[in-house]
Amino acid sequence: MRSNSILARSLQLAFGVLLSLAFFACQSAPSKGTKASGSEKSPLMDHLIVDQPNKTITQMRQLTFTGPRTGEGYFSRDGKHMIFQSERETDNPFYQMYMMELKSGKTTRLSTGQGKTTCGWIHPDLKKVMWSSTHLDPALQQKYEEEYAQRKQTVKSRYSWSYDENFDIFESDLNGKNLKRITKEKGYDAEGSYSPNGQLIAFASNRSGYSEKLSPDDDKLFKRDPSYMMDIYIMNSDGTGVKRLTTAKGYDGGPFFSPDGQKIVWRRFSPTGATAEVYTMNIDGTDQKEITHLNSMSWAPYFHPSQDYIIFASSALGFSNFELFIVDAQGLQAPVRVTFDEGFDGLATFSPDGHQVSWTHRNDKGESQIYIADWDDKLARQLLKLPPRKLNPLQFSPDIKKEDVSDIVNFLASEDMAGRKAGSPEEKIYSQEIVKLLKSWGLQGGGPKGEFLQAFTFTSGVTLGSKNSLEFVGSYATVLKTTADFEPLSTSQNGDYREAPIVFAGYGIKAPASEDQPAYDSYQGLDVKGKWVLILRDIPEDVAAPMKRHLNTYSRIQHKITVARNEGAIGVLVAHGPESAAKDEWRPLKFDGSLAESSVAALRVKNKWAEKLVEIAGKNLSDIQKKLNKGEMVEGFSIPSVYAKAQVDLNLEKSEATNILAKIPSGGEKAVLIGAHGDHLGRGHGGSSLSHGDEKGKIHYGADDNASGVAGVLELAHYYSHLKSQDAKAIKKDLYFAIWSAEEIGILGSTYFTTHWKEISKRPFKTYFSAAINMDMIGRLKDRVYVQGVGSALQWTPMTEQVAVKTGVPLSVQSDPYLPTDSMAIYLAEVPSINFFTGSHAEYHSPRDTADLVNTQGVERIVKVISEYIQELAKGPASV
Repeated sequence: MRSNSILARSLQLAFGVLLSLAFFACQSAPSKGTKASGSEKSPLMDHLIVDQPNKTITQMRQLTFTGPRTGEGYFSRDGKHMIFQSERETDNPFYQMYMMELKSGKTTRLSTGQGKTTCGWIHPDLKKVMWSSTHLDPALQQKYEEEYAQRKQTVKSRYSWSYDENFDIFESDLNGKNLKRITKEKGYDAEGSYSPNGQLIAFASNRSGYSEKLSPDDDKLFKRDPSYMMDIYIMNSDGTGVKRLTTAKGYDGGPFFSPDGQKIVWRRFSPTGATAEVYTMNIDGTDQKEITHLNSMSWAPYFHPSQDYIIFASSALGFSNFELFIVDAQGLQAPVRVTFDEGFDGLATFSPDGHQVSWTHRNDKGESQIYIADWDDKLARQLLKLPPRKLNPLQFSPDIKKEDVSDIVNFLASEDMAGRKAGSPEEKIYSQEIVKLLKSWGLQGGGPKGEFLQAFTFTSGVTLGSKNSLEFVGSYATVLKTTADFEPLSTSQNGDYREAPIVFAGYGIKAPASEDQPAYDSYQGLDVKGKWVLILRDIPEDVAAPMKRHLNTYSRIQHKITVARNEGAIGVLVAHGPESAAKDEWRPLKFDGSLAESSVAALRVKNKWAEKLVEIAGKNLSDIQKKLNKGEMVEGFSIPSVYAKAQVDLNLEKSEATNILAKIPSGGEKAVLIGAHGDHLGRGHGGSSLSHGDEKGKIHYGADDNASGVAGVLELAHYYSHLKSQDAKAIKKDLYFAIWSAEEIGILGSTYFTTHWKEISKRPFKTYFSAAINMDMIGRLKDRVYVQGVGSALQWTPMTEQVAVKTGVPLSVQSDPYLPTDSMAIYLAEVPSINFFTGSHAEYHSPRDTADLVNTQGVERIVKVISEYIQELAKGPASV
């Protein structure tokens, strides 16, 4: 119990009235209707707190109902249980300790049923609990009778917490058995909490009042009020190594560890007990810092799992209206009010993931129960002027939850991440944060030498060399001038390219059919093996918005070149075309992305040369492009008797990017690969930005593309690591998790992984990995999820049928495995690979792809669907 009877005495002296104080074990709060000097809100308070309605707390519901008084509930580390105290025993008027299973509502009494109990806490290992009790007190029966007699009186005296010197800290198992006494000193030992690693206990004790020689004044005050000598102590969890941390006169109590275990938050009463403020200190007692300065009763502080702010109760609005407030952990901003109901609200605690808040609410009758509600961390940060939340290993639920998805997406798609360009400083930051998560969940490194990171160099910029050439030979012969007539694209492979025929292939796009859009195939009926392919840049310009969105995903120049290469072409000639809005735009050579292991030439040519080639075939490029722009399909054709030959000479600038690799070993010989790319376009300079107007140069947040996919990978990694910790035989294949880099500029990270597999393992890539699942843009679920690339193995379709029936989530299959995402790199390495995708949208590759537009509930549903695939893939040795 973290209370102070000095408060009652000082208020009585000030006003000469009998005060009614309701005390909950481990904390205290004056009851509604009492007043004290400085207790009513003054105009000055408007400058000290933020008292404006907000919705940080939503979906409030009552959690406990039994007994006249129940309060102070604390979550287990996995968020599945709550320990609390309640007066619900028929033969004992005092609090006893209970634990509730939050999923089922089943409640178990932990304490002996005898004496008074208070201050429960569940050990982080989820195998034992701690609380304080007086059940060894020989005078229990007498105290029961006195309490019952007092409660029968017509005129009730104030209820105050007893700092019974018989209170000691005990521990037991989760059923209240195997009881062990931790403290044995004379005095009140209670208010204990475990450190996050379970090795330490912080607690409050007035033992110094019994063991030290006090001055006459201190002795007089202590005898009148035992809380006067209350201080914070710390000890090992077995009760050894006790150290006193505070020595100030007056009440210091209610200590809780910070999520990282390095600090303690508590509340300190003034020596008179008239006010209390929130404090923090290091666990060795140094750096004691006052966080609040409200000159009121501010107490019961508790850290948010992010450790960035603290929730506490305060009488800043008057003792008739105790409310919950939050304050930043440094105390730099004015505290913000977060509860707005009548009655007393206090004793708040956050769930381990920080997505829920629980507190004790007392009504006008003096009855108290525990309530729970959803907590909006993002809004809380805005109100406190704090930066976006980082990825805290303690905040995640082992279950797949939309709240976790929201945290990940908001982190990756924040201003701080600046668009996550491959090789950028921001990529290093998010990689480090993700590795912390993976390590905390017990995963092993999946990279070279067991590391979590796989660095690789990639082309990040180009300049022209001195030996570039393009020449047409045959019935039409001419030599084009470098920069005036043509230039290599940054995606091109250096080298000499022999003369070969030329084929026109429209916009050079291959896109599978969707539910509302037909398939689009520029190569239908066209043989391009060993030939040059002439294509138009971008997409048809005059089609409806849904078709534009559909084709945009497949229109990146890197993907167009990859498609041409996979069709067998030796080179690609790219022109805007005379009917393009860009006309014959010809800017200096810029970096448009790169291709992993590229083996084709890629050259841009002026429109006049594209028009000339089409004219040789007896056709008009302007007419053809007008038809294409309307969405009409124009069959490709050969340019008769004309051949192209070229030399490409590019000076390549190199940068370093990083894949994140982790695994959950099963002891088996096979593995399933689960991946998503983490990079995006930065500020859109180069690459395939679709920004327009004043959007150019702004951060491309990449929330759907592809923070949503990364969230999926991390949710699955956490889910399966927890599953394996519960059942070592739950999976029969290794689960390999990857966050790829440099996908946006040519699926470079995933390709590097497949081609450099020997640096990681001696086992052949295609014999170790039996299947792969990729997630790219799963954040906009509306009416269906696209399962792409099912043509990479026969078993994908029947498996999809089974999962669709089981989950009830609408799935739509697409066969083509040549996709503009990392699943293609895995497929080209001869491993069956599918990709999950919720469709393109108007915000694709623009600064408008922001976190607030991500359907986090939809991502949760999709990730659960994917877990069903993984269950099928990982339960036995057979491959898809």
